[in-house]
Amino acid sequence: MRASLALAAAVAPVVSLGLWSSLPGIADNATFELAELPPLPALELSDSIAAGNKAKTTASVWFKVVRATSLRRFSELFNLDPEVLATLNNVPYSHVFEKESWLSLPGSARAVAVTLSSLKRTSERQTLPVAAPPPVGTLAKIQKGDSLAAFLKRHGVTQEQLKTWNPGLDVSGLTVGRELQIAQASSGQSLLAVRPLRSGGAAWPEQTLLPIADQPDHLKPPIVGYQWPTKGVFTSGYGWRWGRMHKGIDIANNTGTPVLAARDGIVSFSGWSGAYGYLVEIAHSDGESTRYAHNSRLLVKKGQVVPRGARISLMGSTGRSTGPHLHFEIRRAGGAALNPLVKLPARKA
Repeated sequence: MRASLALAAAVAPVVSLGLWSSLPGIADNATFELAELPPLPALELSDSIAAGNKAKTTASVWFKVVRATSLRRFSELFNLDPEVLATLNNVPYSHVFEKESWLSLPGSARAVAVTLSSLKRTSERQTLPVAAPPPVGTLAKIQKGDSLAAFLKRHGVTQEQLKTWNPGLDVSGLTVGRELQIAQASSGQSLLAVRPLRSGGAAWPEQTLLPIADQPDHLKPPIVGYQWPTKGVFTSGYGWRWGRMHKGIDIANNTGTPVLAARDGIVSFSGWSGAYGYLVEIAHSDGESTRYAHNSRLLVKKGQVVPRGARISLMGSTGRSTGPHLHFEIRRAGGAALNPLVKLPARKA
């Protein structure tokens, strides 16, 4: 009996402790262990992205490439994942680093980088090098249908800049296919410490433009409006005359008086044209055209680009004409005649 009681007394604390531990209760901060918590869920990031982010958080170094080398070749030389290298440099896996371009590497790859002949050791940098953007192009050809204004606008240059970069250029003698310098040669030097606004880009200060009237002549945009094509006496206007439609205006003066292009354009016709006599027709960038008739001499050829104010012919009385004068017309894009006085500026008294 005594043996049974002694056994029960010895077993009871163990059983009680087991039952107590199985009951729900409050955690005791004094005995709390972190290992008792379930593991946190893993972030769903691909290994390559995680590796790339890790590489970006480490100090990077930049080296200038000596000769064209593919990204995959560099990844083999440095024993780096191609995706990591592509992420560091913001380029695709198939990218080829051209000569004089920059290669970004994690700091841990520096020891190998300084031993490679494909990288310029003395170019090592700890900060991002930013190269000045080169001009879109330095040469351009005059295309069919170009006017001088359209050519200048397309390439973002002024007439004065065009003359500066093409010494001895005669803008009144330009023809289709002529190749012109439209930008200054780039120095190719690197600019440093220009803070990027976003990946792959850099912040460039915006220049405040002066009002047109205050700008120097070489910064003013090309003139696209009309001017009077010659000097003389206004003898006839646009409209019905002698039972027929007079589709232009007449300005009389002596034979040989210079006739000027009323607007920038390209010569679409230069030659004899029946009642018009010796005729020059100029096509303009918006589809309109101008006609200059009854000339005694033609000074331009078909396909020639002419700026506003350039001499294109000499006044005469050829074709159906009663005396030396210029018959001047403005035609809409569809070919219909328009009263030139609507487009021409008011004449000074």
